[in-house]
Amino acid sequence: MEITREIHMQQKTARRLILFPLPLQGHITPMLQLASILYTKGFSITIIHTQFNPPNPSNYPHFTFHSIPDGLLESESNTSDVIRLLTLMNVNCITPFRDCLAKLLADVSKD
Repeated sequence: MEITREIHMQQKTARRLILFPLPLQGHITPMLQLASILYTKGFSITIIHTQFNPPNPSNYPHFTFHSIPDGLLESESNTSDVIRLLTLMNVNCITPFRDCLAKLLADVSKD
């Protein structure tokens, strides 16, 4: 019985989610709400976010946050042209996201 409980505890602590919400308020808030629900179900939560409109980590001390550069200039971060903003972010965030994800996966494999 004790061995089964120990295996169950190891499986529970091994459940980790990495979330990467769009940096728009209508996407960040629901993603963080979902993350909070999943956290209560035993998941470890890691949030990757851009420097544009970042979430406040102090509001979610039980999550791990990783910021990646979005490559946006101040003049490009105008939200009135959402299509342009998202297109720039899609292009600019490919390498930083890939590097961050690779680092997170390498850190897990070390454990």
